[in-house]
Amino acid sequence: MVITGASRGIGRGIADYFLAAGYSVMGCSRGPAGWQHEEYSHAQVDVGDEYQVRDWFRSIKNAKGRIDVLVANAGIPPSATFLALTTGDHLREVLRINLAGAFYACREAAKVMMLQRSGRIITISSITADLHEEGTAVYSASKSAVTEMTKVLARELAPHGITCNVVAPSLVTTAAVQSLGDAVAARFVSRQTFQRPIAVEEVCNAVAFFASAASGSITGQVLHMGLVT
Repeated sequence: MVITGASRGIGRGIADYFLAAGYSVMGCSRGPAGWQHEEYSHAQVDVGDEYQVRDWFRSIKNAKGRIDVLVANAGIPPSATFLALTTGDHLREVLRINLAGAFYACREAAKVMMLQRSGRIITISSITADLHEEGTAVYSASKSAVTEMTKVLARELAPHGITCNVVAPSLVTTAAVQSLGDAVAARFVSRQTFQRPIAVEEVCNAVAFFASAASGSITGQVLHMGLVT
């Protein structure tokens, strides 16, 4: 299993979950992992850098011979900044990490999976894209783009036995979300169908559903967590 953004937050939780389930996990982040496991291999990769991502996936293919599951999780969290106050630099960085980073990871994983004619690609989006919450224009646009990209990829890769699905969590109790502040977090929660934050373990359960060998006929789907759209 390959997970981007695995050093903390949702990515770390997914890594822990699948390591406990007996998977061998390869993860990346821009910095060191800060944790170790005998079945975990970490690389310092900027997912917004096309060539770093390409080289990392090549090293995984050389070391493991195959990639069974990709979880494209790395991303910049919402900043709650109104569009009129959002800088061009912030726009470019969010799109570079959230959209281009997911694109590069999915592209490189797809190359390996097409050769083996099997695989699971799971991207992490957000229900924020469906809430139309003030201050999230750039973040929501990036996550909407990831969702649409995944749906198109699902059609392209279906003939090769590869599924592509999206997990779109509501507010998750991570350090990145807590940095938004209590007032912003409370506003997000009030817009959800289930008006509570969700635990990382709940996201892991959704990822495990799509990653399962028994989910081979499920592709191009978006699992909204905490919201009825």
